[in-house]
Amino acid sequence: MKKLLLAALVSGLGANLTYGAGFALYEYSGRSTAMGGAVMASTAEPASLATNPALITELEGTQAQVGVTVVSANAKTSIQNPYTGKFESRELQRDIWTLPNFYITHKWSNDISFGLGGFSRYGLGGTYKNHDTWYGSYLAYKVKLETFSFTPTIAIKANDQLSLAMGLEAMTIDFTQKSNGPVPAGSTYEIHGDGVSWGGNFSLIYRPEWAEKWSLGAMYRTKVKQNLNGYIDTSNGGVIYAPDMSVYPPTLKEAVRDSDAKGSITLPDSFSIGVAFRPDEKWTMELGAVATMWSSYDQITIEYKDDESAPTIHNRKEYKDTIRVNFGVEYQFIPKWFARAGYVYDKSPINEHAMDTLVPVDDRHIGSVGFGYKGEIWSADFAYAHIFGRHLKGDSNDQFGNAAMRYGTGGGDMFAFTVGYKF
Repeated sequence: MKKLLLAALVSGLGANLTYGAGFALYEYSGRSTAMGGAVMASTAEPASLATNPALITELEGTQAQVGVTVVSANAKTSIQNPYTGKFESRELQRDIWTLPNFYITHKWSNDISFGLGGFSRYGLGGTYKNHDTWYGSYLAYKVKLETFSFTPTIAIKANDQLSLAMGLEAMTIDFTQKSNGPVPAGSTYEIHGDGVSWGGNFSLIYRPEWAEKWSLGAMYRTKVKQNLNGYIDTSNGGVIYAPDMSVYPPTLKEAVRDSDAKGSITLPDSFSIGVAFRPDEKWTMELGAVATMWSSYDQITIEYKDDESAPTIHNRKEYKDTIRVNFGVEYQFIPKWFARAGYVYDKSPINEHAMDTLVPVDDRHIGSVGFGYKGEIWSADFAYAHIFGRHLKGDSNDQFGNAAMRYGTGGGDMFAFTVGYKF
């Protein structure tokens, strides 16, 4: 049972119905979304606390931003039923998800600034249509993972060309997954866990005097090991039998039961870099990249709290390290008004020989547009982005029985809006 239970949990945590490769999120503000996230080395805003905190040394006084990104996605997953040999396909419901954020910065002195940001770096969610008659629902038919990070930050202006920043990160996590159990007929079980863990980040912005039209930004985020506490809840209040997919054909030899449970997962570290070029006062262009060490997300552990004699289970994920490349451009077409556009190539960490049921697409192309207003006191930014997902063919790993699987060419839409105020 534990092998199946853990496999289902890993399947859910690997899902990404929102949008960045793996299950990472990059929608931190309207301006950032419009420019494909390529805002590490250009103009500072309070939302720079999420993209490059070293930039806040360039903000005067006390400033704040609040915003939200609304996301809708669609995708299809197919899995080969080992009993019939046929592929069974199901689409995800077209749900709406919201990603709120807030930022506040304060310039303490000419050389020191402080900030506090709140935003989501990881998230997923989705429910398959007609899941009661789908073989893949024995792993999972519904999943929701929500994280929210609070980032107290200090930034120091080392000199006129270089600023450095360091921040802590308190990340909350809340996870729920539901799966079908074939015996008794119509039974279901739910896995839930939540927790809080700590990480950190280090960043810089360099604007060389010898190349005044150019600037360089960089940031490193540490790993975050999440320890979850929660429960396993069955619909019949007792035992639900479920197929052990590591055996072909599957057998009904193990069971899921009600219990308090605990688990852990390591969320990966990453390194980001951006190079901006400003040919004149109206145009800004930036090219950037994010390297995410998804291979550190190599396993998840889970165990029953009420059965100390049971061994801790380690389930491998087999994710690959990835690169996300982005490009953004901004044009001030009249005083205080800006037009923006961006492009992202988001490489997926999914191993085609270790696919699961809730990761519906492979690599992603994202195109975005937007506009913004920046006055003396108020500012506002709006963005729209569309996700073009690639299809993928492969199979699950041997813990899922090496089942043949396919992902359709899924996609999604994102709308971001941010309002700023200078005190």
